[in-house]
Amino acid sequence: MKTIIISHESDVDGIFSASIALMRFPQAKTLFTSYGKENFRKISQILYAEVVSNPEKGQIIISDLGLNDDMIDLFEEVFSFLKSNLWTVVWVDHHPWSDRAIKSATEKGLVQLFLDKSEKKCATEVMYEKYLKGNSIAEELAKIAHTTDFFTKEQVIPHISELIIYYKTFPDFYVKISKLAGNVAKGILWTTEMQKEYDEFIILCNKAKKETLKNLDNFKTKNGIKISLAMTSPYLQISLFSEEVFNETKADVAFFLNEEGKISIRRNNDTLQCNEIAKQLLDGGGHKFAAGGKIKSDPKDKQEVIKELISAVDNAPTIKINNDNNNSKTPLQHQ
Repeated sequence: MKTIIISHESDVDGIFSASIALMRFPQAKTLFTSYGKENFRKISQILYAEVVSNPEKGQIIISDLGLNDDMIDLFEEVFSFLKSNLWTVVWVDHHPWSDRAIKSATEKGLVQLFLDKSEKKCATEVMYEKYLKGNSIAEELAKIAHTTDFFTKEQVIPHISELIIYYKTFPDFYVKISKLAGNVAKGILWTTEMQKEYDEFIILCNKAKKETLKNLDNFKTKNGIKISLAMTSPYLQISLFSEEVFNETKADVAFFLNEEGKISIRRNNDTLQCNEIAKQLLDGGGHKFAAGGKIKSDPKDKQEVIKELISAVDNAPTIKINNDNNNSKTPLQHQ
């Protein structure tokens, strides 16, 4: 039976969850993508072509990608086509899904959904429990992915998350991360080639950090929430770099904007939910502690960008916290 694995392209959790699926189905084809209608539309076209060219039964395994409400119609069409051609879909995730998205995916039997709602597991952990529970290599991969995705600092691990960011600047990015996923599935986390690439990356990264920190914009919303805006670089791993920004600015929330208008959101205040802020933007999605989307404003018009971000923060719901019961962790430790 043909197997196609589709996973998130931008982080360790996406790569490692695909790697565990590869351990279970070593002949599978891997596809990597990110959020946004255009990305999912491209994937859907690949799936249509695969089914037409492979009339036998097959399965799709999706990991570390949430189903946003604005994608429901597109996915119902694709998944109905897959089901009518005897292909099954298994979806493994840990992002917040709306009740509407869950109902759409499951009520017609289009998807076998394995969704962690606890916000305490990453997609790799869910994939491990679904396919390879008890496998020592898969278990270790799940631990590493949890450390990187929740930024717990529980382990000293290779700089894979930074390398994934570096690979995004390569013309053969998808070849690189597919090779990485294949190596990880074999238990190979680091090679001499990766070390050489990391040595190149860290020089570019340090230069980008210095330039970005020098040009931060800091402002407040009408509710007094402190915001930092960074025009970021392709050589920065946002979750790691955000800690330096928060140490520098003491901001409540930080936005990292690239030249194409894509934005990453990180928080330093547990009352804020990054995914709720992202919902105020285009193609927004993610977790309460890390999310992303696109701005409607011209990225070059900083004043309009700032207005849009202030509006996004002000319009996003916040969480009320009982300080008496919340003294065990700092906001950064929750990221």
